[in-house]
Amino acid sequence: MEALMTRSARQRLHVWYGIFLAIFTVVIAVLFAAQAADIYFSGAGYSRELVAERVSALAVPFWLWVAAIIAGGILTMVFPPEKSILRRIPDERKTVQRLIGMAGTSSSEKYIAAEKAVKKESKIRTAVRIGCFVVCLVCAIVALAYTFNFAAYPNVEEYPVEEPNAAVYAAILMLVRSVLSCAAVAFLACLAATIYDAVAAKRILPQAKILLAEGGRMQAKPADAGKTAVLDSPRFILIARIVVFAAAVAFIIWGAINGGAGDVLAKAVAICTECIGLG
Repeated sequence: MEALMTRSARQRLHVWYGIFLAIFTVVIAVLFAAQAADIYFSGAGYSRELVAERVSALAVPFWLWVAAIIAGGILTMVFPPEKSILRRIPDERKTVQRLIGMAGTSSSEKYIAAEKAVKKESKIRTAVRIGCFVVCLVCAIVALAYTFNFAAYPNVEEYPVEEPNAAVYAAILMLVRSVLSCAAVAFLACLAATIYDAVAAKRILPQAKILLAEGGRMQAKPADAGKTAVLDSPRFILIARIVVFAAAVAFIIWGAINGGAGDVLAKAVAICTECIGLG
């Protein structure tokens, strides 16, 4: 089958299919969003019957979208795309770690000076990582404190019939703001630590090269090499994937037999139609 289509033709086919599927996906999303918005602005409220009626109207385009995805999988199997060779982005951190691990020892002045510089910079990098961990830990504790502070959640029984939803929405909005603020601080801390680690690695790299040049290459331990070879072997990776896949299938079947699939579906329908609404 591959011989019937040239390389350029296969590439064009995959490109046009990707564009078609992307546009089709956006159209399906817009249709679902339009139905949800129409229900919201109509003032009828979300209910299982109304949502089921509106979703049923989109059954044909939705199943056509599913068929397009399946057709894309078949297309990929029949006419596989060309495998592009990606260039590896240099990572100074791994390079520094590898050079320091390979370098032997020496008593020369250059080696001693480079070793002192590497140790000093390594201590600073370790301190930055510990600081980032502390910031993330504090943010996690604060976020969990907000989440499990049940006294802050409103008791809907104390509100009139028309007010519980507004009280619940206000409490959820306050919770989201608090948790997202903690997540943003933790993210910025991790970003700053990563940037500094990369800059420090570039600064250490010349010193690591001096260590290797002055101390020579240290002999690797055969035991470590053998262990790494076993863990990186294709057979070990294949066995691990098969074991994980078999465990996943077994748990899925076990849950389906125990009625877990029906429970999850019922809860998902209830949440989507009664709590947050469609979409």
